[in-house]
Amino acid sequence: MGKYRLSLEWKFLLSITLIVFPILGIIFAWEGVQRERHAMDQLKNQARVLARQIILTRQWISDCGGVYVLKHSKGAKGTTYFFDDRLETSKGCYQRFTPSMVTKKLSQYSSREKLYRFRLASLNPLNPENVPDEFERETLRRFQNGSLAEAFKIERRKNGKYLMYMVPLTMDRTCLKCHHGQGFKEGGIGGGLSVYLPLDVTKSSLAKDYIELAAAGAGLIVLTISTLFVMLRRMVISPMRELELMASEISKGNLDARVNIATGDEVEKLGEAFNEMAGKLSEGRNLLEKKIEQATRELSEANKELQTLDQLKSDFLANMSHELRSPLTVIRGGVDYLNRTIHGQENRRYLAIIDKNLTRLIHLVSDLFDFTRIEANKADWSFDKENLSWLITEVIEIISPLANDKDISIFYKYEKDIFVDMDLERIEQVLVNLVENAIKFSDRGSRIEVSINENSDEVEVAVKDHGIGISEENLEVIFEKFHTLPSSGGKDKREGTGLGLAICKGIIEAHGGRIWAESVKGQGSVFYFTLPKNNIGESRK
Repeated sequence: MGKYRLSLEWKFLLSITLIVFPILGIIFAWEGVQRERHAMDQLKNQARVLARQIILTRQWISDCGGVYVLKHSKGAKGTTYFFDDRLETSKGCYQRFTPSMVTKKLSQYSSREKLYRFRLASLNPLNPENVPDEFERETLRRFQNGSLAEAFKIERRKNGKYLMYMVPLTMDRTCLKCHHGQGFKEGGIGGGLSVYLPLDVTKSSLAKDYIELAAAGAGLIVLTISTLFVMLRRMVISPMRELELMASEISKGNLDARVNIATGDEVEKLGEAFNEMAGKLSEGRNLLEKKIEQATRELSEANKELQTLDQLKSDFLANMSHELRSPLTVIRGGVDYLNRTIHGQENRRYLAIIDKNLTRLIHLVSDLFDFTRIEANKADWSFDKENLSWLITEVIEIISPLANDKDISIFYKYEKDIFVDMDLERIEQVLVNLVENAIKFSDRGSRIEVSINENSDEVEVAVKDHGIGISEENLEVIFEKFHTLPSSGGKDKREGTGLGLAICKGIIEAHGGRIWAESVKGQGSVFYFTLPKNNIGESRK
């Protein structure tokens, strides 16, 4: 049935999937990208707010001239003091904390809670811990020349990834009191504040969002595809299947098959048109059946008339050929008498013409008689075990004068005797007819070959010539009655009654054999016939 093809249902499903999946996939992917961008924007805004809060805290401490912290308290532990400003009270000694010292302590507390951390960086630091790294150094330079107002960077460290945010710190009078002699001026950039926000929590949240988004997307895609597929199946596929089923029923001859489609759209109109077509076909079939029935009756009557006419024709030909034989025999006797008594040259020439045409007439009458007897199953058969090889040799000897007139040689060599149950005179008639035809349709100086092949069941005889050959269309009709072919002499000159091969066919089939011909136009022909070896002729005696 050819290569496998997808059904319309699977084509729809595949088409819907190829359309919906990429579109919704792109939409959800875009949504994921936007969520990540939004999360990063939120994180940046959080860094800005946090940096601003730290700067305001530093501003307040700076405006207050610093804050005093109990030196031996837990919050002041581990602090490096660059200024020896102390305050002795009844509760203990208080140490002044500068904005930088407070900033460092806040960073330590936030780092311990794993929330965020921040640090100060300066190109001329008092505290070695404020020495900037490469990114901070470059950013501070750009802050100083006014080409940058803030900076962001994703930084990976041992304990994870961070969003680093850096803003400049501006010097005021209060700041200059502590940083005098370092080349700073009021309103200038004294350093920068770096805020580090961990990205792990954000990434984890985003990953969770991605999973939820992917699950929602997959669910929506499946739901969309399923919904579209169910709709298409109900509105298109199911009606198409019903149409296909009813079309199959109609092709099987059930013209009463009808579809029932109630979709209220063009598909329903198609179903109505289909039902209308089926109705027309049913009407046409009924009308055609009536016409066929009438024609059958007329043909039956005509066939009976033809059979009657054919029987009358056969009876007429049989009677006429039988009645013609008697006067022709008398005429043949008269011609033979004249051949013995007339000696005049001119009279003998006319007598030869009469003799030739009389021979043709006798041959024609004999063929008609034989054919009508065989066709009517009234022929007399005499089956006996006879030597077929000897019969072929005898026929060749009889026909040799006719072959010699055209300088045609006939070859037959089969030393073994072959005994077949046959009617000797009838098989001789077949051989004579086939060899005479081979001579008639062969060119002068050519050759004819007669051969026998046998097996345990039958004998096959072949008569091969090298003449003009027979066309393919004539091979199918040469054994029909009254069919003639042009001989080798002259263009399209047809000779004979057209009954010879038909008689041969009747004789061979009466023996239970077959007869056929093979030929190549312009190269010659081979006529074959077979005879069974068993005693098939006993039933015909």
